Formats: sequence, C-alpha cells, structure tokens
Amino acid sequence: MDEKQYKGRLARVERWLDAVTDKNLMKGAAIVTITGLFTGGAAYVAASNIEIPVTGMGGTVQAIAAIGAIVMTLLGWILSSIIYHAVATLLGGKGNRNRMFALSGYAMIPALIQQFIRFISYWLLGQTAVTSTGGLIGVLLDHFNVFALIGLVLLGLAIMINYGISSRKAAFVALIPTIILLALGLWSLLAVRGAAASTQSGGLFGFRRLV
Repeated sequence: MDEKQYKGRLARVERWLDAVTDKNLMKGAAIVTITGLFTGGAAYVAASNIEIPVTGMGGTVQAIAAIGAIVMTLLGWILSSIIYHAVATLLGGKGNRNRMFALSGYAMIPALIQQFIRFISYWLLGQTAVTSTGGLIGVLLDHFNVFALIGLVLLGLAIMINYGISSRKAAFVALIPTIILLALGLWSLLAVRGAAASTQSGGLFGFRRLV
C-alpha cells in the first residue's frame, strides 16, 4: 500500500491491516475459532435457562445450541470471505483470496470482544435473562451495534487494501453479508408474525382450536 494512503484517523488501523498477509491465515482462523467458542459458551449457558418439558433433554438442547453457534460462526466466516473475494473481483479488484480470509478473521476481533463480554455476563454474572427489544428494532440492533459497526469498518478497509478498489466499492462489498443476514432476519420476523396472526384467526389448519 502506498504511504500516502496512511493518513487520517484510521492510518494506524490501515497500517495494521496492511501488514496482514496470506501467511497469517491460521491466525485469522484462530481468532474466528475463539470467537465461535465464546459464542457457543454463551449459547450453552443461555439454553440452560430454557424450560424443557421432556426430562433429560436439557443437556442435549444445550449441546446443540453451543455446537450450532460454533458451526454458524465458522461457516459465516468462510461464506462471507468467499463473497468478499468474489464480489470484489467482479468489481475489478485484484487480491489474494487467502489473504482475504486472514483479513476477515482479524476483522472479527470486535465480535470476539463482544462474545467474550456476553459469555462473562451470562456465565459469571448470571445475566442470561437480558431484556430483548424484539421486533424490527431488535433485528437491526443485532446487526448494527457498536461491535458490528467497528467490524464493518475493519472489513471495508481490509477489502480496500487487499483488492485495491475504492472505499465506496469496498463498503458495498463489506455490507453484502450483513444485508443478506438482515433480510433473512426480517423475513423470519415477518414469517413468525404471520404465523401468529394466522393462528389467532383460526388459520394454519385451525391450531387455535387445539388450545
């Protein structure tokens, strides 16, 4: 990267990211794995507070929640990195795919901190019953909290550095996975509300009559 680009408030961050190469892939993967472990730990503790009507199924539900969280974290990293590489290349960028995997791993450091704090608050402080905003605002907060925004900034810089594309194109590429997840979250919210409304009106094969 040209030294002229090392200007402004993000100069140190750009320098730090520019030093990441494809040789740092395992370090990036380690960051993602640790993030997944904290996410899985938080999910395990949260699932322990769910009342399971079937005796003996509590441990199974907790294990499934933990493993699912870990797998989703790893899959999210892999699929997102593939999307970054594919779209940035289509937009005229030229960069190393493995380096993008490493950089996106480093960009998950804010998420690692967030999941660590969540795990500590759930396990040590016993604050699993955190009040949820719910609805549309809840979905938006899940994707645009402080940690997520910092992570997006890091991703945008990483994509710009690795592929040599403009900041606008890099921002667009960085937002694609978030937009997809946000759309899925909104779709799920609408589906649940639609099912609830249908149940209350006697729809969905008259499930309301069974209550």
